[in-house]
Amino acid sequence: MRIAGLDSGKKKDSFAFVGIEIKNDNIYIIGVKTWLGRNYLDVENLIAQIHNQKPFDYYSVEINNTGEHVYEELKYHHRIPNVIPVFTTREVKDQSKINTGRVMPKNQMVLWLTRMFQNNRIKFPKKSNKDIDELKRQISIFSEVITEAGNVSYRAEGNEHDDTVMALILACFIARNFIKSVDGLHQPMYVASRSYQVAKDDDVYGSGIPVSTTQKDFAVWNP
Repeated sequence: MRIAGLDSGKKKDSFAFVGIEIKNDNIYIIGVKTWLGRNYLDVENLIAQIHNQKPFDYYSVEINNTGEHVYEELKYHHRIPNVIPVFTTREVKDQSKINTGRVMPKNQMVLWLTRMFQNNRIKFPKKSNKDIDELKRQISIFSEVITEAGNVSYRAEGNEHDDTVMALILACFIARNFIKSVDGLHQPMYVASRSYQVAKDDDVYGSGIPVSTTQKDFAVWNP
């Protein structure tokens, strides 16, 4: 099973493409590509070329902003099958929306991804390149941010980029449906309410993403 995540970014971010493969219930990152300052039509043509040469089974496209154009071009103009439009939001409280596979709760996905990293179930290729190195760098600065209202969100702070991380999360949002639940990984993604105490000395690539946590006030609603 091969899945690609596409994050079209905004003005400051690159257009990011991350390809993964599922083998033995693990996720293998098989390719990372970024385009900065390129015309969207050019990038969409390049993605169509990638599909024609070695197609992925699914393409997960964020549609919050300019991604709607990307989704429509890939699906209707280039006629690439299994292009999935995904609207991302901080949290989702309606389980039925998560079940559609079209609305991604970003916070819950970050925690899911963190657990996968903790269990060594997301693997980078042995041979790296500048784009894969950039993904690793962005993971290292992708951190928890507490807003003035007390809400939790995850992103790169300041002027840093997180486009490749978002592309990876989008790919994993689809991939989770094909991976067995092991070591506390809950399938499917249930609506949950949690409070976390983060062990600051235990994280992924030096980031602020929680890896080992103490959970309290845990509740799950399973429809």
